[in-house]
Amino acid sequence: MASVLPQQGSTPQAIVSQDMNVLGPADDDTKRVLKREDERQKRFDKMSNTVLDIPNGYRKVEVLIIRWDESIDEFKGHGKEADSAQIERLQTIFEKKFHFGCEVQILRNIDDPQLDLDHYIMSHVADPIKGRRLRLSATRDWDESMGGHQPIAFWDEAEKPLKTKAKGDVLTILDCCFASTAAVKSDDEWRTYQLLAASAVEGKTTGPGPGSFTEALCDSLEQLLEESTDGTFSVFKLEETINTKRTEKAALMWDRLKKHKRSVELGPLKKIDIKKNSPSQYKKPELASLNLRFSLTTDDLSNTQIDTLARAFPAVCKNAGIGIRQIKWVGMEKRDPTMRVIQSINEMRRRAKIRKNNTSKTRKTTEVSDARKRPSSRPSSLAPAKRRTTNASMASEESLELGIQTPSGSSGKSRSPTSGED
Repeated sequence: MASVLPQQGSTPQAIVSQDMNVLGPADDDTKRVLKREDERQKRFDKMSNTVLDIPNGYRKVEVLIIRWDESIDEFKGHGKEADSAQIERLQTIFEKKFHFGCEVQILRNIDDPQLDLDHYIMSHVADPIKGRRLRLSATRDWDESMGGHQPIAFWDEAEKPLKTKAKGDVLTILDCCFASTAAVKSDDEWRTYQLLAASAVEGKTTGPGPGSFTEALCDSLEQLLEESTDGTFSVFKLEETINTKRTEKAALMWDRLKKHKRSVELGPLKKIDIKKNSPSQYKKPELASLNLRFSLTTDDLSNTQIDTLARAFPAVCKNAGIGIRQIKWVGMEKRDPTMRVIQSINEMRRRAKIRKNNTSKTRKTTEVSDARKRPSSRPSSLAPAKRRTTNASMASEESLELGIQTPSGSSGKSRSPTSGED
């Protein structure tokens, strides 16, 4: 897991691509659903691991903090002592209270900051032990007379290794203005990559000192560490706690792989002797995996039901003579036919709009072409037939999207109106 924190107070400028849609974080209902799914997954996995005698949580966590050099930081006027003290406090919390590995890297403009940022991220990912673009800028007042390279770097360039090369889960924390701009562009099946942004797409963040994001982050980490009954908490909970301390500038969380399946869990690492404590079956390599789909008559499972399932599955596999390394909760989804109909209608409208635009362009082209040709009194027998065929095809497409069965005499292969299984 990698945690990346460009320095608090950095002043980026958002370069906006006009053809991109800005997608905000999930609304309250969606957040509630995601939070409950995260609770189910966390509960099942912990109980299953306990039954199989597998250590819970991450074996090792490495944190990378990246900040601008104080000599070019626009917020240096707030005082280097307050700035450095907050970063040192954050580093101490990660190292002493969570037992994470933690290193601090500094971006300077002696060389190209983009190359340094890319290098720090790639080195962090490669270490075996451990649209819109967000432009990270140390200052708005730089000019060539200051010497060196212009102190800017693009986050989406440096982020690529975290999305494509990292093997474990990733949590990125961006404490800078317009931090959520980093999330509007972004696709691993089992990994989780979350980004916690200190500001909205076009929002600013507070500089070092009281009221800063880093201060709220440090306070929240310590608070949740004390309040957590089992010693761990999700990034969902961290986001909520931070926002209770910064009500005017809310932090936003983004799923960079757009899977919305689970959340990164934070908690102190326990010193585990893998060779002594891990069961022999867990050390064996995975040769295959089995996915089962249960069709349920209820839209949720109680905690007691989840615990019962987690205890029962290992015993069932043992009785069947199946060697099990680990059993993990992949996901539980609710059937929502209303939403599928709405999505189908929206897709039908989108296609109709495209056809209308294409028809308009074709009509204009035809009018220009006819003006250049000599009028002909001979009627075309093909045009009506083509129109009828096209209209029939359109109607068939729209019917399928709404789940309406096409007549048996229709030509062409039928397709399911939804992507899910029955």
